[in-house]
Amino acid sequence: MQFNSIDSIAWEPVRPGVAHGIFGKTLMAEDLKAVLTRVAPGGAFNNHRDPYGHLFYFLSGEGTVSVGDTQTVARAGVIVRVNPGEMHSYANTSKEDLVLLSLNLPNQK
Repeated sequence: MQFNSIDSIAWEPVRPGVAHGIFGKTLMAEDLKAVLTRVAPGGAFNNHRDPYGHLFYFLSGEGTVSVGDTQTVARAGVIVRVNPGEMHSYANTSKEDLVLLSLNLPNQK
């Protein structure tokens, strides 16, 4: 068992080769990776594919999220599932931070 304060975890840049203006606090990094993610105004994760799936749960702010050819508004309460290998991206289109919980899902065996 482990207890932490979110304030004790530093914001780190997230994948600068594929993203800009995105910072994360890694909450868990075992089989399931969980990252509290903050997207600054104008920040974006460029369209890309990963060999693992994702679950994005948007907590605050507003932006866009795309999976394949489908794009929708990203805002509090929106949940997006990305399958392994699917093209996906998200961007902050507002003047406030876009905040989400990003889960990297382990591949099913």
